[in-house]
Parts: sequence; C-alpha cells; structure tokens
Amino acid sequence: MLRRHPIFETVPVLLLVVLAAAFAVEPRHISVYAPQTSYQADILVRGNVDYVGLTDLLEPLGRLESHVKGKKLTLIFNGAESEFQESKREVRVGANAKFDLGADFLLVDGRGYVPVLSASELLPRIAGQPAEFHPTARRLFIGSSQLRYSAELRHAPSRLVLSFTAPVKPSVSTEKGRVHLLFRREPLVGNGTETVVYNDPFLQSTTFSEQPGGVELIANVQQPSTVAIAPDGRTVTIAAVPPPAPPVAPAQPSAAASPSIAASPATAASPTVHPSPAPAPATPQRPFVILDASHGGSESGAVLSSTLLEKTVTLALARRLQKELEARGVPTVLTRVADNQLTWDQRAVSANTSRATLYIALHASATGHGVRLYTAMLPAAQPGQGRRSFQPWELAQSPYLTQSNTAAAALAAQCAAGGLPVRSLIAPVRPLGSVTEAAVAIEVAPLGSSPDELAAANYQQRIASTLAAGIAALRGKWEAVP
Repeated sequence: MLRRHPIFETVPVLLLVVLAAAFAVEPRHISVYAPQTSYQADILVRGNVDYVGLTDLLEPLGRLESHVKGKKLTLIFNGAESEFQESKREVRVGANAKFDLGADFLLVDGRGYVPVLSASELLPRIAGQPAEFHPTARRLFIGSSQLRYSAELRHAPSRLVLSFTAPVKPSVSTEKGRVHLLFRREPLVGNGTETVVYNDPFLQSTTFSEQPGGVELIANVQQPSTVAIAPDGRTVTIAAVPPPAPPVAPAQPSAAASPSIAASPATAASPTVHPSPAPAPATPQRPFVILDASHGGSESGAVLSSTLLEKTVTLALARRLQKELEARGVPTVLTRVADNQLTWDQRAVSANTSRATLYIALHASATGHGVRLYTAMLPAAQPGQGRRSFQPWELAQSPYLTQSNTAAAALAAQCAAGGLPVRSLIAPVRPLGSVTEAAVAIEVAPLGSSPDELAAANYQQRIASTLAAGIAALRGKWEAVP
C-alpha cells in the first residue's frame, strides 16, 4: 500500500483556506459624504498606492466634463478647468495654481485616477468645499456633512442619553456587559475622545471607533440594559433594566381572628386601623454648580485650529467636569448637553433659575498657556444695597462679587497646586454681570504650542480633575458655614 506524504494532504487544505480568504475580502472603496448626497467610490491599487477615480468623486457634486488628449486629461467642474498629465504628480488647477498629488496621476481606459490620500486637499481646490479624509475607515467628508453626537449619563433612573445633530438609524445588538450601536450609513464622527470612562455602577465606559463599513459605539454596561430610539431619530437612550419588584408578603391573621383566644365584647369589634402615611415625594437635590459650555450651534466660538472649534472643546470639558464633580458627590447641571445655541440672556436665566450656588462658564483659547479665571468687571454693591434690592439686569452680579472672588481664588490655588499655569483677571465677560450667584468664567489654553492639545483626553481630564477638586473643597467650606 502506497503511503501519501503528509505534504500532499496539507496542500489541498491550504488551497481551500486561501480561496476562502480571497472570496471573503471586502471590496475596497471609500465612503463619501457630502451635504447633498452620500455615495461610494471604488479604490484602484497601483504600486501599493490606493487611487480613486476623479469622475467617481466629482460627478455627484456638480457639472462635470472630462476630455482626454493623448496623456493629458482636462477636467471642467462647474465651469472651472483643471489639467492632469499621466505619470506626473503636479496638477494645474485653475489658471495658474499648481498642486502636488504626492504620487503619479493615472489614466486607465480614459478615466483619471488620483491618490486617495490627496483627495481631501485636491477637492477644495476643484470643488471649492472643505474636505476631510479618515484613512483608517476610508471615509471622506465634504463640506459640512459630518454628523456629531453628545453623550450624557443621567440618574434616577440610570441611563446614557446620546443626542445627535441629525436623525440616525443604528443597528443594535447586545451581549453580556456590552451594548453595540452600529451606524452604517450616517456620516457620524467622534467628539474628540474615543474612550470615555464613567466608573458608574450602571455604565463603566463608552468606546467610539470608525471602521470600513461604518461606525461602532460600544457602551460597557454593568447592568442589564434596554435601547430606545426616539421617534425623530435624534436621541438614543441606553437604560438600565429596573430590578423586579420584591414579592409582597401575605398578611398575617390578627389575634382577634385566632380561634384559641376568646373574644370579649370589647375585643370582638373590628379594631380601628390607622394606615401608614404615604411617603412624601422625593425633593430634587438642589445643584451646587451649573456648568455653562460656551458657544454652540452656528455660534462656534474661536477657530482653534483647522479641525477644532471652541464650542466642541467647551462641551467636552463640561461633560468631563460634570463626571468628576458627581463622582465627588457635588450635584451638577449643564446649560447645554448638545450642539445647540443659547443667547447670553438665556444662559443667565438658566443659571439664576437653577438655584445653584456657583456658576462656571467654560471657554477655550489657542493663545496663552494653562488656565485663566475671570470675574465680572462691575462696581461693588453700594452700602445698604442687598441681594433683595432692585438691580439692573446687567448689574445683577454686584451683590455676589465677594463670593465670586472667593471662588476664583480657591480655583486658582487648586490649579497652582496641580502644576497648571493660572491667572486671575477681571473682565466684562458675558453673562457674568447678569448672574445672581457666585460666577466665574474659566478659559483653558494649551500648555504647549499646539491648540490641538485642547482636544487631548489626558489634558482635558487633568483640567477637569483639578477644577473638580477645587469646587468640591469650596462646597465643603461654604456649606459648613451655618
């Protein structure tokens, strides 16, 4: 009997594995999101470089004409002309502007191809719209197409509320300890922090990741959970499943009903039952601090860098600070929890009606270093003028200036102790003058030279932890005074 060498038994198996892997490879393409439409464009690989067709990119965005003559492609988009040369890196855009593609231009079957990595810089020159490419997920965003979200952990009952700037339809799946939300079509992008740690009895953390084919948001929960999507698609709530109600113990028979006891005329009558009073409804805990993330909506604040706006930094910092404060037992509320716009008067009204003790306005700046603390530039209250006296709206802060200065000094001391550069200033910062409680504006700047440091999770966490420690100490000091 002839024996087959083991290698001949292994080769067919290896071939099957290779063929299966080949058929399982996902078609390579980039996902393109524009304000007017979303679409996909196939990727062509040449010499370890990913290319994308110019026609595929531009045709859905406007009027496009292309003419090939020899090795030259002339492209006319919305009336503006560009010129490409096969095997050349340099492109002529418009009359004289030139652009380097970073790799050679390709002509394949009369169609022009440019390197994928150059598309985000080439498109603004041709189409006149900003573009941003996320290479890991192969996602290209044109204009203001990006969809953003905010996350807020709420209690009583415990739930994570995700708010989106446009309707979403995620696929939902759950496993023990995890809730998965998969967004396949939405141009959803992160808020600057991929992983957020809550360390809450309900929610341990959330993780945001982009990948080819969609975006995944995972909530690492510590209790069984449900997922609800609002009818308008703009809110997704992950909530803890309430525990089952305890069984009701059966009523015990009264002594009068026991056959072993003789009932006298006095005891035979039904006893008078005095029902226990119903428990009083719980009174909502009064917040100690109200956090106001400056700007929002179309009012974006300072442009800190080409990819970073002040409104994004202040909201992310407000959320981190809220978590740090609540972990220290300090009741906290936010004036805004999403990318919405509030007027200065609306912010002041929100602060004044919250019955909080301290108002903190958060700002961000690309200039300077560390933390700047501001109190209102107002005249002090006049003799005999108390908090119940009539005050013009813009001078309502006057009776509270002493408390505001005390708060600013305490926060400055905490920043200095934490090694953060800090300055205390007096300035006409709105809406401090109209706030009827201790009020401080905090402006955060990078420690180094790059404004992108303001979006770094470790720097935001350092700021939040330092400020939370100062606010918690201030609360202990103020609430200890009879």
